[in-house]
Amino acid sequence: MSKVLRLADARQDAPRPAGEDAIELARALREGEAWAERALLEQQTAHVERILTRILGGRGDLDDLVQEVFVRAFERVEELREPRALRGWLTAIAVFVAREAIRAGKRRRWLVFLPPEETPELVNATASPEIRAAVRAFYEVVGGLEADARIAFTLRFVEGMELAEVAGACGVSLATIKRRLKSAEAEFAERGRAHEALAGWFEEGTRWQRS
Repeated sequence: MSKVLRLADARQDAPRPAGEDAIELARALREGEAWAERALLEQQTAHVERILTRILGGRGDLDDLVQEVFVRAFERVEELREPRALRGWLTAIAVFVAREAIRAGKRRRWLVFLPPEETPELVNATASPEIRAAVRAFYEVVGGLEADARIAFTLRFVEGMELAEVAGACGVSLATIKRRLKSAEAEFAERGRAHEALAGWFEEGTRWQRS
């Protein structure tokens, strides 16, 4: 269990209604009900971790960044206008936190070499050495993109989000996200073809659209 769940540990547990949906959860969060923060953490921590990992790669401070996303969510719960869009709202906060991390230069390296148990899984454990090298090279190349381009690219082509979802998460128009993705793809292709571990994939016509 991620240490982010400690955020709610200090609060007294309270009965949680069975089968609560996003609307009930959003209402309870706004009203400060004791069960609601833990419910949000339990339901959405894996999603937030995945979004941050998609954008930032493997990082030693992932737990801290996940915690920051939820701290901001709890502080800004009144801004959640559409309860059914709760996950998308959290995604947008995660994108903002990731962008801050990139622009502040908090990482020492794009991929941090850590023991396996401390590093988010970027590729299936059964993958071949060639696939692992290609995935690592992929993240190295994407790490060279400008922050907004990197975020749009990974949400669309790694996380597999629809264009409208990517635009919403990034807080821009559909037209803007299309332009951003077009530019990011072109830069990624140029950098990727020049990378030894990826050149063969481009020669074979493989397009990195979905992981």
